[in-house]
Amino acid sequence: MLAAYDPEKKEFATYPLPPSWGKMGFSNITASADGAIWFTVTRWAEGADEPYLLGRFTPADGYFTKYALPNKSIPEELIIDPSGLIWFLASNKNNLYRIDPKTFALKGYPIPTANGHPRSLAVAPNGHIWFVEATANKIGEFVPDQEVFHEYEVLTSFANPGKISIGKDGRVWFVEMTANKIGAFTPGQNRFDEFNIPTPNSSPVALANDDAGNIWFLEYKGNKVGAFNPESATIREFDIPTYNSLPAEMVVDRKRSLLWFTQSATEAKRLGMLSMSDALATARQDHVPHGTPATQSDGEGAPKWTLALAALAVLALLGAWFARRSRKIARP
Repeated sequence: MLAAYDPEKKEFATYPLPPSWGKMGFSNITASADGAIWFTVTRWAEGADEPYLLGRFTPADGYFTKYALPNKSIPEELIIDPSGLIWFLASNKNNLYRIDPKTFALKGYPIPTANGHPRSLAVAPNGHIWFVEATANKIGEFVPDQEVFHEYEVLTSFANPGKISIGKDGRVWFVEMTANKIGAFTPGQNRFDEFNIPTPNSSPVALANDDAGNIWFLEYKGNKVGAFNPESATIREFDIPTYNSLPAEMVVDRKRSLLWFTQSATEAKRLGMLSMSDALATARQDHVPHGTPATQSDGEGAPKWTLALAALAVLALLGAWFARRSRKIARP
């Protein structure tokens, strides 16, 4: 069912799908400017119909609307851009789709890399649509005005990129679930940076940025909330009180400076909350700050540490050559 929490009243309201929808449950949700909730669904029982549809819920009247999709496309992640257009990914078709909610006109765009398992969506300030390709180990960019894709391979092999978010400066941030890192990509420079998460095998699964530029993320196995400061390149981690709560999804409450997150463990069954300002003000330096990124790449894609090693090798070779030449000159 769909649930809403009122922080002022500290009350939950729940809205189950109508029985006529069948054996389905909510999967991903996003809110439009008019307050409507758009969502995707997933079947939760064997033999149930595949959910080739999008859903819309209007809190004002409690009404659910079902929109059938063509070509047996199963929508997964979805977002709404500033103009009100709905974008969603259908990994079973390896497509990015756009829908006009006023006319429900739909258009699909095939993603260049086949079977890349596209997931997670974010809209940049310039209107470009960003996503990750988990099995292809890439992040993708779609330029709506030109209807073209650009793809960029993540530095660490088999990193398993996950949730993605865009900073105010247009920098693209994402989690690397298998590599246990926070990744960043700077458009225009084609530059990647990666930052190691202090807790080993933490399985970062969600990510969002606050108004101060900090990058917040959840550690599914680490049972922590993490905060990364791009200016100082430091990571701070905050333990979640409930043991092994399996935090999964998160959202930044900018009005109250709060971070809300779900705890997916059956034993937890809770909605978690962290005051971002209080957490940063009282954080202890329990973990070693990462003053330098784990890896970097310049505009040509070569890691900077590789370039540094190459430079040292050249200097060593030159030194050896000069030493041999000096010995030859010194001989009688």
